[in-house]
Amino acid sequence: MRAFRIFFAAHVALLIVPALACATITPEAKAVIDRYFEAAGGRSAWDKKRVVHFTGSLTAYGMQGTIEGWRKGPDKEANVAVVGPFTIRDWADGNRITRTDPSGKLVRVDGKELEDAIGGVWFDNDCWLQSDQGGGSIAVARAMTDSSKTVTVLEVQPPSGRKAYLEFDRKTGLVVRSRTRRDQVDIVASNSDFRKVDGWTTAFKTVQEVPGMPANTVTIQVEHVDFPADNPDERFAPPSTSESGLTWLKTNGTAHIPFQYIGRHVWLRVAINGGAPADFMFDTGASVSVIDSTYAAAIGLKTSGSIQAMGGASSSGRASFGTLDVLRVVSSDQEGVELHGLKVAVINVNQMMQPFFFRPCAGIVGFDVIGQLITRIDFDKSEITFVDPQAFKYDGKGTALPMTLAGGVPTVNIKVDGAYEGGARVDIGSDSVLDLHTPFVKKNDLLAKVDKSIVTAHGGVGGMFESRLARMKSIEIGPYRIAEPLVGLSSTDQGVLASEDYAGNIGNGLLERFIVTLDYERRQLWLEPGARYAKRDHLSMLGVQFAKVGDDFRVAQVLEGSAGEHAGLVVGDTVTMIDGRPVTAMDREALDRQFENGKPGTKVAITVIRDGKPKKLTAKLKDTL
Repeated sequence: MRAFRIFFAAHVALLIVPALACATITPEAKAVIDRYFEAAGGRSAWDKKRVVHFTGSLTAYGMQGTIEGWRKGPDKEANVAVVGPFTIRDWADGNRITRTDPSGKLVRVDGKELEDAIGGVWFDNDCWLQSDQGGGSIAVARAMTDSSKTVTVLEVQPPSGRKAYLEFDRKTGLVVRSRTRRDQVDIVASNSDFRKVDGWTTAFKTVQEVPGMPANTVTIQVEHVDFPADNPDERFAPPSTSESGLTWLKTNGTAHIPFQYIGRHVWLRVAINGGAPADFMFDTGASVSVIDSTYAAAIGLKTSGSIQAMGGASSSGRASFGTLDVLRVVSSDQEGVELHGLKVAVINVNQMMQPFFFRPCAGIVGFDVIGQLITRIDFDKSEITFVDPQAFKYDGKGTALPMTLAGGVPTVNIKVDGAYEGGARVDIGSDSVLDLHTPFVKKNDLLAKVDKSIVTAHGGVGGMFESRLARMKSIEIGPYRIAEPLVGLSSTDQGVLASEDYAGNIGNGLLERFIVTLDYERRQLWLEPGARYAKRDHLSMLGVQFAKVGDDFRVAQVLEGSAGEHAGLVVGDTVTMIDGRPVTAMDREALDRQFENGKPGTKVAITVIRDGKPKKLTAKLKDTL
């Protein structure tokens, strides 16, 4: 059971377009650009708009707001958007780009996101209109035809980031639409309401859409544009510090917090707005912290807006937004941290989580909390240690791996079977060893190269989805090599597992082998081998996944070739007894001890209700794969 992912669209720009180099333009494309200059006002008018300032209104995620932006070619940009409870800022100055997270903390952009962001600034400053194409390449996109023959499409590739397809209206000569791709997500921006400003034609309205996700449409209506003589360079530099809103409860700069490790997930006790502590999942794969919608209603949390969130293999989950007065993570002896004013997503997480973990989940602790702290996760001791980044000095025996951030999620490089390399998200929120994304699986033809694989079902925001599980030869991460790991090979074409930018997601099946230290400030992941380091991966010795529906324990999945299948268990069976014990007396931990850690060859008596009648079965535990 994989916990879902939230990828929050935190930053709004006039165009989110992000790749190549080598300045070139084909003769056909040059004719289109020349026509554009003629229609828009000429090169002399364009030369006057190398410095831009604009203000406007913003409609996004069911909320109203404002936006203001500054540009200074070729590589400077600053924006501030206020919508609902959020104030989102970003600054770009050459290769240095900084943003605020939803709660206002400064985040330095790096990795693939930096490449895309640099490309986005390049487009926003219209660098493709320079005489040398701003170092990019422009050609007619012959593969993109328009049946109405009303537009000509140019493929524009900036020196950094992703290509964009610009659609030029054949009648007016103006750019009416842009299309680009951000990882596995297509983004379409449509321009209208063209007006002359100091001789240059400018689109005063932009509607940005993600096909299939109508709730995420963003509309910007520009109200004022001017081309000042200059925008001072200081405007494009972020502040030196940001308010963290963090308070240490007992010992300044450090806190030791016990956690429960259930179903290969880390569970913390968290108190919201002064209420009683509740069970939260700790998840580095969540770009923003989450409150369950039922729990939010119970504590009276006010919400606004609506966004479609991205899950493991879908994009159909809906989230609204709220602001927490206080989020407190505390131990029984009052060690802990308190964070104030967090902006969170509110979504129905229990729909998928509670049946598989046999307990309600009040929410998820995500990047906006974890990213402010040094976090040391000791799976052997079931303890998290939080440390102030300013006072941190690593004193373990592990190895530091460089990491970057992808939407607030740590990423590191991995190698599978000694041959297949790529970046992988570090996802303490997944029970897998490693899930490889569909494009990576297809690119390397991995399904054809494994000896055996079995279909497994998993849960996400949009419901259940399937992948295939196979035993690979090895995973290498830094200097460490994990032999014969069980790896998920995704085939979905939607959601996080369809990512084109990253090879896969590392889960707790791998991370539990180490003492893991995350340093977001210095972009380092420390791994120190723990007690589970050399443990061989295996599935449940029964090969069955149970779900608690009301008071019933039902069979939700039976793996092909498993002990459960051989015993005759089928999906939908209601389990009443296991080895003479009522299942109502067993929790998720007890089932894990019996079947996850069971010994091959052990016989287990299982009583089920099928078609209204009791049925006694006997399973002989075995390794499924």
